Amino acid sequence: MNDPQPPTSAVCVRVPATSGNLGPGFDVLGLAYTLYNTFQVRLAATGVLHIQADGDLPTDRTNLFYRAFATLCHAYGREVPGLDIHMDIHIPAGRGLGSSATAVVGGLQAANALLGLGLTAAALLPHAVALEHGCHPDNVAPALLGGLVVNTFDGPQLLSVPLLFPADIQAVVYIPDFVMDTVQGRALMPAHYAKADVVFNTSRVALLLAALSSERYHLLGPAMEDRMHQPYRAQLFPALPDLLAAARVAGAYGACLSGGGSTVLALSAPAAAAQAVAAALCRAGDSAGLTGSAQILDIDRQGATVALIT
Repeated sequence: MNDPQPPTSAVCVRVPATSGNLGPGFDVLGLAYTLYNTFQVRLAATGVLHIQADGDLPTDRTNLFYRAFATLCHAYGREVPGLDIHMDIHIPAGRGLGSSATAVVGGLQAANALLGLGLTAAALLPHAVALEHGCHPDNVAPALLGGLVVNTFDGPQLLSVPLLFPADIQAVVYIPDFVMDTVQGRALMPAHYAKADVVFNTSRVALLLAALSSERYHLLGPAMEDRMHQPYRAQLFPALPDLLAAARVAGAYGACLSGGGSTVLALSAPAAAAQAVAAALCRAGDSAGLTGSAQILDIDRQGATVALIT
């Protein structure tokens, strides 16, 4: 914990989109991008809760952002204050881009600032994991810390290690207009895996990290292959193999399902190369009868940020 800070009355919290898994790193790897949800939070009179949110997000005390805020208050013996919350949502829900993680991280960071707790991002991380559905860290950790983060549990202790991510790679995300249910996708996975599949995935995770650290990007194609979750989630997303192949043929270093889907993530050289990958993904989506859009994003290296509002 940092030293407690003087509380303030209004903050703006910006939290990046994230992709979990990155292919073979199931529940382990996460990466943050320059696509954001923003939350403006002001203290209000006791008992007041006003939430203005885009789309069909709940505007009562079941809202995930508010629940995260209240959780940190209770954890430190503080009364939950009245709040006026405005949510500017740019990350679509149910697409494997960490939208729920932004709500969790945003609520925790807002409470930390407005109560003057002075907690570090690392101190907030266990609270974030506990609030995330299934208690998986691969989305909340990069949302808090930024960049590429490796996560594992040593008994009850979470170990999250940020790694340098190359500056000359961009993320191309193809976001279909349909939602994939994470719980349903997980239910399709087997309870046990063949030894060959376990070795396949562990070798791919090692190769992925080695390819990034050594800038041998031509290895990212095989490195982002997976046998643990993508083949099973493809039952809900039959066009997935064709989209991954289209990205690779267009020049992407590698491609995978983003989190639990339905977004497809491709890693590419910048500029014209990324544009070509984005166009190819859109064409492949059209051929499969999908509607959707592609965005070219940089890697967010800061994680969630908090600014005071005067």
